[in-house]
Amino acid sequence: MKSTESEKNALEHANQARAAAGQQEYQRASELYAQAASTGGLDVRSQWQFRTQQALMLAEFGREFRNNTALEDAISLYETTVLELAPRDERPDDWATTQHQLGNVLGLLGQRQRATFNLEKAIKVFENLLSARTREQAPLEWATTQDNYGNVLGILGQRQGDTEMLERSVAAFEAALEVRTQAQVPMDWAATQSNLGTALQVLGQREKDPKLLKRSVEAYKNALLEWTRARVPMNWATTFNNLGVVLRLLGESRRGARTLEQAVSAFRNALAERTREQVPMDWAMTQNNLGAALQSLGKRQEDTNLLEESVTAYEHALQEITREKLPMSWAMTQANLGAVQMILAERTGDAAIALQALNSFDEVVEFFREASHAQYMELGEEQRKKAQALVVALGG
Repeated sequence: MKSTESEKNALEHANQARAAAGQQEYQRASELYAQAASTGGLDVRSQWQFRTQQALMLAEFGREFRNNTALEDAISLYETTVLELAPRDERPDDWATTQHQLGNVLGLLGQRQRATFNLEKAIKVFENLLSARTREQAPLEWATTQDNYGNVLGILGQRQGDTEMLERSVAAFEAALEVRTQAQVPMDWAATQSNLGTALQVLGQREKDPKLLKRSVEAYKNALLEWTRARVPMNWATTFNNLGVVLRLLGESRRGARTLEQAVSAFRNALAERTREQVPMDWAMTQNNLGAALQSLGKRQEDTNLLEESVTAYEHALQEITREKLPMSWAMTQANLGAVQMILAERTGDAAIALQALNSFDEVVEFFREASHAQYMELGEEQRKKAQALVVALGG
């Protein structure tokens, strides 16, 4: 069948849009897909395809460039236009695709906002989709929805401190893994294992349950079977960072040093790819985590060298986690630095290090006073007084 002039014009706009998207010109691509969809004489499904691509480009622009307005525009387009072009009764597969994409954008926007409205909407969208598209009808699609559903439940559950919601998040990931097997879809299996590890970590911390934390370790280690450094270096590094956090939590509750040593090794692995040049903020966050693990291990083993390495790691972190960029994270890292400096000063009897600890806590107290965080200011003041007493005791 020969294409009509309208179809040719629409396809020309769509080809231009694909080229723009390849150059990360997502706004331009969205406009071109809108022009393609508006071409007169197109059938309904062609209009749906182009409008879907228009929404996806808006969502991609919002994701890549942290533009929440673009995400809001994508959500509006899905809700007011795209879904109307794919009625559930007439085209259930296209309806399901649209619902899935809508849920993802709602989840992303909700993650960035303080309000929980969009996260709650995303949960409803995924629940609606799971009731309409069963595991038997479309197993891999069902598993993908379970995975995304688990992510949104986990984000909202963590934010609200809702244990039941966090348990539902774990259950969703476990359901996804019944279909997303390592043999059939290894990379998707690894992604869900990583998500499961995070959900178990949050739940384990909340419930102070080492069994859940052990299961988190197992899930992260499973992810690393497929997310290798050679295949996906950044995913590999992120997983090692997350693994290190759980190992530190476990290690701090155990008598021996082995688990804390494993945590330190995990963070050092992560830093092999999370370099300051490539991902400065991720590098800084991992340096902060490394500092905490070295601090715990140094205290456990009464090892001055490890405590000095902890100081260095925190100082590295503060090169990127600045008061201007991330004020609250800066204050917490500065407090961690002060704490390890105080331990080091006590062990070495070095008044100069005690003075550094006092200076660290002076900055922390000043910050929380200006920010009107009374509780944190009081905690910082307690530490500042201890550091001041230590300076005097050491003759500083």
